[in-house]
Formats: sequence, structure tokens, C-alpha cells
Amino acid sequence: MSEPKWTQHQVFPTHVMSRDWDAPETNRGLKEGIWRDRALDPVGLYRSNAAGTWHSKDNVFGRLGAAGARLHDMFGEAFVAYAYSSLGADPAFKCSVKLNAWAMVYSDRGYAAVHTHPNCHASGVYYVDNTVPDTEVTMATGVTLKAGDIEFLDTRGLNCMAPNMKLMSSAIFGYKTGRMLIFPSSLPHYVHPVRGEGERIAIAVNATYLMTPKEKDNA
Repeated sequence: MSEPKWTQHQVFPTHVMSRDWDAPETNRGLKEGIWRDRALDPVGLYRSNAAGTWHSKDNVFGRLGAAGARLHDMFGEAFVAYAYSSLGADPAFKCSVKLNAWAMVYSDRGYAAVHTHPNCHASGVYYVDNTVPDTEVTMATGVTLKAGDIEFLDTRGLNCMAPNMKLMSSAIFGYKTGRMLIFPSSLPHYVHPVRGEGERIAIAVNATYLMTPKEKDNA
């Protein structure tokens, strides 16, 4: 009698999706719009942002003109792809998304504390521009990162590590102009402090999904 075989199941996998967009004109328009928005509201909001970080009011897409409309469409495309590829959306249903976005401008020593994004299904970030130096920092654990990198934290609560196993307690993603990340809204994350002159400009967004049956062909 043969030995029974093990079947491996993926339970609650964590998917982070990334794409680098080549959109210089859109980025220029976004940057100009964000500076206008900041001039009208120099104080901004306080949420996860800390030290030298400005946080715009919500619904920033509508205040950024044609560039904001273009980024809205880019995020919409990305979140729909994420629903089918990572969240198991039923292909028999049409996926639409409602988006809420805000801008973040990080200057010297500005950062975002550990947080999640409640009351939505998925979240994302788009890097509009970066003029701060690409300063490398070595952490106490020996990990080297760039100031301003985003770091996601493991939600499994592992309290021990084993050599030569993929038991990462966190995952770090570098940023660059035009890069977009899509991730579960419940995934804790934070932004390491930037260093030096210049700004790191990003737009973050929350997505809420609506699934409706696709219309059947009449043929």
C-alpha cells in the first residue's frame, strides 16, 4: 500500500503587487497640483505622518486636474487586476472600485509610523517624485535600506526564526518615481525617515470593491 501524499494549501496568502509606470507628464502634473494643494492647506492632516511630513485632505484626485484623473484610472486598472489575480475575484462578476486618495510630502526626517488602512479592501501607493538623496542606512539587524523605503510587517506573529528558512518578519520595498504598489489594507506598514534636502512625494489610496454579475450575451 502506497503512502498517502501531502497536499499543500495556501491559506491567507499575502500578495503585494508592483508596477513601474513611465508617465513623466502625469508626474509633472501631479507634482504641480500637490504643491498648489499644499499652498492652500499648509497644515494638512495628521494621521500616520510624523515629523517633517505633510498629509493632504482626502479625495485628492479631484484637486489634481487631468493628471489626477489619469492616476485615478491607473489605480483603477491596478486594483481590478489585483482583485482577479490576488483576491480570487469570480471572473463571472464585473469588478468596480471606489477610490479615496491623499498626497504625502516627506522632507528631512519625515516618516510614517506603523499603521494599517481600515474600512477598505485594498490599498496602494504611487511615487510621484523624489529629490532627496538615495541615502543607505544599515539597521541594527544588519539589513540595509534606503531612507524613505516602505516596510511591510508580518502579521503571523512569529516569535522565533530558523536559519535557512523563509521566515521573514518584514518585507522592504524600494521607491522610485513612477512605481506603484498594491497591497491588502490590513497589512501593517510604515515609511522609514527620509534624510537630507528635497522631498519624497507620494499619493496613497484606499479601494473599496463592488462585484456585480456580468451581462450575458443575447446571442
